[in-house]
Amino acid sequence: SRIIPLNSDDRDQFQKGQAISKNQDRTKVRTQRKGYDRKQLRKNNLKNILLRFGIFPNQELWKLPSLELWKLRSNAVSANGEITKEQLGRILYMLNQKRGYKSSRGEANQDKKDTDYVAEVKGRYSELKNQNLTVGQYFAEKLISAHAKNEYFRIKEKVYPREAYIEEFDTIINVQKAKHTFLTEEVINEIRNEIIFYQRNLKSQKGLINIVTGK
Repeated sequence: SRIIPLNSDDRDQFQKGQAISKNQDRTKVRTQRKGYDRKQLRKNNLKNILLRFGIFPNQELWKLPSLELWKLRSNAVSANGEITKEQLGRILYMLNQKRGYKSSRGEANQDKKDTDYVAEVKGRYSELKNQNLTVGQYFAEKLISAHAKNEYFRIKEKVYPREAYIEEFDTIINVQKAKHTFLTEEVINEIRNEIIFYQRNLKSQKGLINIVTGK
């Protein structure tokens, strides 16, 4: 077959497409790198505050099997649950690792795949609320049931919104602050709002208006 050479207009469009693709790839990599850096910063900040109050988990807690760890997290919301300060530190570290889904884009800018995903997340959250369970209680129940039946339950696929994790954090802290004197309002605010659930404000997009509209 004969190769038809591109005219200048077609060549320009092709080159523009390449440039857009490269820019998208660079943006994606840069976003992933920033996300990783921020996660590491949260991790280090939480580690420092856990060390400051002597509640950094010991090796035994780090090596807990997944089932036992989720049981511990479930017990943390129970008034009768006896949680040591080191165990609480391990639970806080666990919450910091997985904070729940939070969209970085407005719903108006999401495509159908995004909105379907968000609908699933919200539906899951609604079921959790109807059962009056925290994320930790739900996963503990499912893992205990699966273990008894010698089945496998995959936690990673069950995504919940950020609100569910914030509510669980608040429930845990409201129960545990009566038992651990280091949990002052100042410390709670630092852990909750300045470390685990800290969220940077989105940058203003006003500067793009002139580019899009030409005004």
